[in-house]
Amino acid sequence: MKSATMHSRLLYCILGGLTLATPAFAQDDDAPYEYPDDESSKSKNTSRRRHAQDEDQPYAYPDDDKPDKEVGSRRRRGSEYEDPAKEFRRAAEEDDEEKGYERLSNMDDPNKGFAFEFLGGALFVSSPRGQFLGDAQPAIGGRFTWEMGRIFNTEALRESFWFDVRYMYAGQREGTTLIVGDTRLHYATIAPAYELTFGEGSDYGVYAQLGGGIAYEHTALEVGGKLTPVDGIKPLVQYGVGLRGRTKLSSESNVRLSWRVELTRFRRGYMDDTFLGASIGTAF
Repeated sequence: MKSATMHSRLLYCILGGLTLATPAFAQDDDAPYEYPDDESSKSKNTSRRRHAQDEDQPYAYPDDDKPDKEVGSRRRRGSEYEDPAKEFRRAAEEDDEEKGYERLSNMDDPNKGFAFEFLGGALFVSSPRGQFLGDAQPAIGGRFTWEMGRIFNTEALRESFWFDVRYMYAGQREGTTLIVGDTRLHYATIAPAYELTFGEGSDYGVYAQLGGGIAYEHTALEVGGKLTPVDGIKPLVQYGVGLRGRTKLSSESNVRLSWRVELTRFRRGYMDDTFLGASIGTAF
């Protein structure tokens, strides 16, 4: 009897304990239980990520703390001030005297651009006999050259644009024992020219020339010992091409050897006289 009573009491205790026990439910698999160690590791990982992000970000200078508009305007002002190309463009557009800039072309080449040359060659005088070039006669003369492009103080025109003042003389005498004709031709011309040099700063180049002037012709016709003079002036057009050089004689002096080889024609009335020759002189 005692053992049955003991077992019944034990059964009642177990049932009472189950009744009073708090029900336990299964946890969601998607949200695992966070242990204290996991929370500390998570906070460490978060701080490491934040530290890495801070290292990737650029250093915030004092200007970065200001509003974007103010920083942008200040950066624009700084870029405009530090841009050298913009300063040069502005200086080129404005007047040099107002900006205080001075061209140094005259200092690099202090020559005045004047030259005096003696010329000589063959003048093929137009002939009434219909020859291709005419009768070849010796011709001499001289000329004065001025490089007027220097007054513009521009590198493109400084030594490329110039003009000549020329005088040239040629004579012709022909006839028979009974009739003799003696002709004297005088040419006076002014002709601008444009030269293409063989590179920047070269003292040599080819040129083309076009100008005008007058031709004075004096003819003395002698018939049976009686002399009859005939004079006349005709306008003419001068045009031609040539090779020009200004060789330096000394590094300590501005005087140069000026020389030229040319092919020039003179159109006077319906006649064309052709000159093939050269000249030499000094330039300073």
